[in-house]
Amino acid sequence: MIVYPTSGYDSFVSVNDADTYFETRLHADDWLTADGEIALMVAYRSLQELDIFIDLTDADALQAIKLAQCEQALHEIRYDLDELQAQSVSLGGLVSVKLDRSNGEKPPRYSQRALAILKPYLRAPVISRIR
Repeated sequence: MIVYPTSGYDSFVSVNDADTYFETRLHADDWLTADGEIALMVAYRSLQELDIFIDLTDADALQAIKLAQCEQALHEIRYDLDELQAQSVSLGGLVSVKLDRSNGEKPPRYSQRALAILKPYLRAPVISRIR
């Protein structure tokens, strides 16, 4: 994993910094048993899908994206979102398996906590009306 500001980075936060963050957060036990490096890289890719305007040279903005990445990593670990992308598997019509949560609900794609942290940096879509 390559951490910002090194060129070619694929994470804003190191595993050590994430460990420190989760030491002070309630209900973060899932982080302790997971592969933190992979979770952080998956979270980084997820956050890259958002329309974020953030100046990484600004200390507050950099801290916000780091915290958001930690929260998204924990969210990815808890809900195994990559696994839930597939809804069903069929093998030649012989075997069909539906992959879903027992209550039928899908978890949200993004951590609500991460989105709250990034709220000042998220761009809202512009809707224009033509009369």
